[in-house]
Amino acid sequence: MNSLFTIFFMVLIGAVIGGFTNFLAIRMLFHPYQPIYIGKWQLPFTPGLIPKRRNELADQIGKLVVNHLVTPESIQRKLAEDTLKKEMETLFREKFNSWLDHGITLEEFLIKLQLEDPVEKTNTFINKKIEGQYNSLKEVYWNRSIGDLIPVEWSAQVEEKVPLVADQIINKATDYFSSMEGKHKVKTMIENFLKERGKLWNLVQMFVGNDSLADRFQPEIIKFLNNEGTKQMLVHVLETEWTKLESRSLQELIPSWNDEKILANIQSWFANTIQIEKVYHQSIAELIAPIKDKIDEKFIPFLLELGGKYLTKRSGEIIERFQVEAIVREQIESFSLERLEELVLSIAKKELVMITYLGAILGGAIGLIQAIIVLITS
Repeated sequence: MNSLFTIFFMVLIGAVIGGFTNFLAIRMLFHPYQPIYIGKWQLPFTPGLIPKRRNELADQIGKLVVNHLVTPESIQRKLAEDTLKKEMETLFREKFNSWLDHGITLEEFLIKLQLEDPVEKTNTFINKKIEGQYNSLKEVYWNRSIGDLIPVEWSAQVEEKVPLVADQIINKATDYFSSMEGKHKVKTMIENFLKERGKLWNLVQMFVGNDSLADRFQPEIIKFLNNEGTKQMLVHVLETEWTKLESRSLQELIPSWNDEKILANIQSWFANTIQIEKVYHQSIAELIAPIKDKIDEKFIPFLLELGGKYLTKRSGEIIERFQVEAIVREQIESFSLERLEELVLSIAKKELVMITYLGAILGGAIGLIQAIIVLITS
């Protein structure tokens, strides 16, 4: 009976010591939070392990996250997953369509971006651009000759067309003077010419007659027009005038050019054509309606693909610039010890209890061994 009591007592004492020792060791990971002093002497093992090494722990966890958890390679693998791409496309498309359903206008959207009076600012911007472009073009072309402004091919084509133009002029003139209207015009011209000479008109009327004179002049005019020399003369005149025209500048051709009026007309035409105010008062959904399907099917996937490639390519730089290691370290250092203990216990509570029980079992086993040795040697 005494032997059984001895064994039971020693097993119990061993289990209590083993379990309490492990429990105390676990508690000493966090407690005490602050060092304990007796006079000037600091009590050993105070503060606890984690409070004492919190800065080193935070630094190591930060390095662990950056070097082994959130790495450029892991980000690249995640971004390359087809499942993630499809989920992101669906999410982005749903958010975009939901935003469009609110019916926000382009003007309201720009105002939300802190761009006040977008209609007025846009019109002012466009007018300034038109004015600047107008002044630039005028400065470049105003004093240049017409020959410099038009392509060489155009000038060559004009020169080739001069004989044809001369033929057309002669044909039109011949047709005109062959008609009754032309004959009447000849008659009127002769009358006006002779009337200015006074008595000559009365003399001609007496001997020839007005109609007879017109009848004689009309075929002579037609004969003159159909003469080869007339065509050559007309071709020469047209070529000469074209050469003069090519040598003249726009300023010489249009001396009464009014910059303010022309610029105002251009700006007014542009405003009436584009109608900026109408555009800004339309909803974004209405504006993009013609290309909405392309946006959903092509632009959104393309945009996400482009963003994914950028993140994949620059992930290392992004992690470095965001200083992830420093962020993790600062967050852990900012945790209160109570919060840090609660976090660790919430994760490993069962394992820590099992460690306590294991200590008790080992202590009991050691007590059993000791009891058997005592009984054997006694």
